[in-house]
Amino acid sequence: MTIDRTKLGSLLVVSLMISGFVLPLAASFGTQPTKTIEFVSSDFTWQTFNRNMNVTTFVSPDGSKDELWHFLQSAEESIYVEIYGVNNPYILELIHELNAVKPTLDMKFLLGWNSLGYPNPNKYVANNLTLLGYPVKWTNSSDFTYAHQKFVIIDNETTIAHSGNWAKTSFPEDGKKANREWSIVMTDVEVTNYYRSVFDYDWGRGTDYDSGTHGTGDPLTFTGDNSTYPRPFADAGEFSGPMNVTPIFSPDTSLQGILYCINSAQATLDIQIPYFTSIGDAGAVDQVVDAILAAKARGVTVRVISEEEKDWLEIEEIFQDHGIPIVWQDTRWFTANHNKGIIVDGRLVLISSINYSDGSITANREAGVIIENEEVAQWYLDIFDFDWGIGDCDAMNEVNVYWSPNIPTSSTTINVTVYAHMLNSTNLDEVSLGVRIGTGAWSNYSIIEHIHNSEEGDLESYSRLLPAQADGTNITVQASIRIGSTWYVGMEMVIRVRNSIGSLPTTTTTTTVDQLMQFLIDWGIYIAAAIAAVILGIVFQRRR
Repeated sequence: MTIDRTKLGSLLVVSLMISGFVLPLAASFGTQPTKTIEFVSSDFTWQTFNRNMNVTTFVSPDGSKDELWHFLQSAEESIYVEIYGVNNPYILELIHELNAVKPTLDMKFLLGWNSLGYPNPNKYVANNLTLLGYPVKWTNSSDFTYAHQKFVIIDNETTIAHSGNWAKTSFPEDGKKANREWSIVMTDVEVTNYYRSVFDYDWGRGTDYDSGTHGTGDPLTFTGDNSTYPRPFADAGEFSGPMNVTPIFSPDTSLQGILYCINSAQATLDIQIPYFTSIGDAGAVDQVVDAILAAKARGVTVRVISEEEKDWLEIEEIFQDHGIPIVWQDTRWFTANHNKGIIVDGRLVLISSINYSDGSITANREAGVIIENEEVAQWYLDIFDFDWGIGDCDAMNEVNVYWSPNIPTSSTTINVTVYAHMLNSTNLDEVSLGVRIGTGAWSNYSIIEHIHNSEEGDLESYSRLLPAQADGTNITVQASIRIGSTWYVGMEMVIRVRNSIGSLPTTTTTTTVDQLMQFLIDWGIYIAAAIAAVILGIVFQRRR
């Protein structure tokens, strides 16, 4: 049945006029009534935006400084920053430049109160920006244990989400040692509106910076360690097209988002995280670990890059007992692994500030995003594979292995590489790759002659090409290295040949509400009352 909206509108107007509701109704047709909306944590619910949009990806140390500078300098109307800590003097200099070149630019800065490692730098930055005339607030200390988020809103149409703070080790100068960090830029008004709602809520509850009360901190320094890291990912990724975009925030949806990613995995699950802690207390992190173990149990190839911090011995033992390989982030080129990312099946990626601690997931303010787009996910996967190949693999008896492509098809040959950098390559006597197709017998291949440069430029990577296999085949590989009479044997890993992977679980999506429907939502109770009044009036007249 087709509804004539004009007649429906007329009927409603007549009904409301009869029942005395004409004044509020008439006001509603001009502009929507002003509403005071108070956000609470539960208001930032899970929403997936199905958008055709532009995305830029970049990582630290490679191209992070250039890309952040580019987007901040592109601002024409406003920059709103909500971040845990700032100690990078170059960023402060850039803001001064923007103030001089674009004096009408509206800028707000919401900094983490009592942020670990940043109290004095944050106070210095707050005082400096206040003297420039910009409003600066602290996050509300009673709302979160730590306000550990890192996101930026530009011109109310672009959102940047970081794993890193505005720190010297997140946005370094060329040739300086820094963290591994992931960042993403999303240009879309609807997506940015969601992040803006979080910013406005946190800003509204924030505390104004006051130099007399809070102090002025200590001046920022320009020091930094030199590095020979070649920055192979200095060029940003540029992507445009349909994407599913799900903003993630602690304490609201972080656990839901992390579990969604892990539980979605069907072939591969790659996690890069600074640490695991809160192990064994039956909290949020234990749910994450249980989900990782369940993924492995259902046939997913899992890799984890972390650091030897917090509960690293406990998590190493748990993962080893379940056949999950873990490596520790390279520290020769990187200050630290400060990334908090997940890649699923090479087609879904989480970029965030969320650490694996119960507090980070359930008590902090954290920010991130899940992007479901294969091109975007593959860009981050290349970086993950790079870090995997140079990681400290002592948890796997000094022997690491992986292959390309990550999920081969039935028409793809598979290049398997054994990474021997943990062992002195000049002392190696033999490198062997064990291969088992399906449930068949093991075949062992000596690959000592197939040697090529590692990412560090040393002859210490050994490769073997495997022929294409039928769709659905699982290929188990295990690398071994002999020095003298001692064999170093790595963990078994499974290559999953798949021509296609099933659909991702259905996500909750936003719905565009048209003007009439929004009107009915806003004024439905009054309409119902008006109709009831009309009916009662008719009944009353008939009884008379």
